Amino acid sequence: MFSANTVDTTRIWGDHDLAVMINSLQMAYPGFPRTTVSWKPNALVLTPITAFPFAFTASSLVHHPNNAPIMLVPERLTEELTNEILRLHPEGKDVPAQVFLIGPVSETIERQVRNLGLSTVRIGSQNPYETSVAVSNYRLTYPPMSEQGKNNLFLLSGETFAESMFAPNYAMHEGLPILLTKRTELSPIVLQFLTEHQRMNAYLVGSESTISLEVEALVRRTIRGNVVRITGNSPYENSVNFSRFFDPQTEVGWNRNQPGRGDAFSFVTASDWRTAIFSGLFSHLGKHAPLLLTEYDQLPRVVLSYLQHLNPHRSGSTQPPYMHGYVFGNFDALSYQTQVNIEEAIILREH
Repeated sequence: MFSANTVDTTRIWGDHDLAVMINSLQMAYPGFPRTTVSWKPNALVLTPITAFPFAFTASSLVHHPNNAPIMLVPERLTEELTNEILRLHPEGKDVPAQVFLIGPVSETIERQVRNLGLSTVRIGSQNPYETSVAVSNYRLTYPPMSEQGKNNLFLLSGETFAESMFAPNYAMHEGLPILLTKRTELSPIVLQFLTEHQRMNAYLVGSESTISLEVEALVRRTIRGNVVRITGNSPYENSVNFSRFFDPQTEVGWNRNQPGRGDAFSFVTASDWRTAIFSGLFSHLGKHAPLLLTEYDQLPRVVLSYLQHLNPHRSGSTQPPYMHGYVFGNFDALSYQTQVNIEEAIILREH
C-alpha cells in the first residue's frame, strides 16, 4: 500500500463516488459533529447523481452569498448522506431555503430532507435546458457577490461533458450562470433568456463538435454583449486553455499564466464528471484551484507542458510560493503513477 499523498499532492480518498464527495465536503468544511468554521455552508444544492447537466448548471449557486456546495444524490438518502447533511446543517440566511433541489431530484429525498427539519425549494424540471434557464434566472434574481456573475454567462453542451467539465469550477468560483444547449439547436427557452438579457457576455466552452457554428451564430445575433468561444484540440487542451483564459474587458477567466506564482490545481480524468463537480469545492474555497483534465495512467503532454511552464527552475531559492495538486478517489480512479507525474511536474525545482 502506497501513501495516498505526496509532498505536493493531496488525494481525497474514496472507494466510490459518494465517499469521495463526503470526504471532499469534510475537507472543505471541517468540524464534527457539526461544522463550526466561519465559512460553513449557508445552503446545500442537491442534484441527481445520474445526470451531469443538472449539476453543471447548478454550479453557479455554489458561489457566495449562497455558499451552497453541491451534493450528488441517488433516489433516496443513504445513512451516510443523511449524516453529512446534518453535519453541514446549512443556516439558510437570506436565501429562500436551506436546501435547493435541482431538476428531477426525487420526491422521496425532498421528504427526507424536510423530515430533517430543513426547508427546501425546487428549481427546474426534468428538462435540463429548462432547468438551466430556471437556475440562471434564480442566480440573477439573487445575484452572486461577484460582478462577473451578474454580467456574464457560460454556454455549455447539455449532451456531452468532456470538453467543458472544468467550466463549472469557475462558475462555483465566481457565480456565472450556466446555460445548456444541444449541438445544433438552441432550445427556445434558452433563446428567450438570451433575448431578455442581451447585455450579457456569453462564453461558449467546447469545439464545434459539441456547440455548432450555427448555434454560435444565433447567439451572436441575439445578444449585444461579446461572444467568445474557448476550445482546443482535445479535452485536455481545452482544460489548459480554459485555465489560461482571461478576458481583460470583463475579467472573466482564471488567468493562470504567470510562472512561479505557486498555483494549485485539481486533476480528474476526462470521463469522470462527478469527481469534477466534487473538485469544485477547491475552486470555491481555499486555494481556488482550477480543474485540469488528465488520462488515468499518464499526464497528457499538453498538461505537463503547461505545469512545467508555471513551475520554472528556481536556482538557489527554496522560498514560497509552492504549487499543489488535488487528486480524487482511489488508485482505480486515478493511477498512483499519474499522481507521481503530477508531483514531478509541480515540486519546487532547484536543480
